[in-house]
Amino acid sequence: MSSGTGVIFSYAIGFIFLLGGIVFMVFLDDNRFLFGIPYALMGLAIVGGMYSGRKRKRRREAEEVAHDAAERARAEGAGGAG
Repeated sequence: MSSGTGVIFSYAIGFIFLLGGIVFMVFLDDNRFLFGIPYALMGLAIVGGMYSGRKRKRRREAEEVAHDAAERARAEGAGGAG
């Protein structure tokens, strides 16, 4: 997802699942781990996936900027020599 709204909603859904799983584990009497652990793990997977995806996207964009700058410098160097 590239839009800011999609990122916000994805993080929100992830945190809702994560906090809901923790609430289930704390406040439910019967089957607290049966319901709490899967919800907490799903929330953790969503939040962790969004975080790593955003980090990977930022790193890729920085690499592209560096590559474009190197291409530009190489082109300027070749153009000035001839």
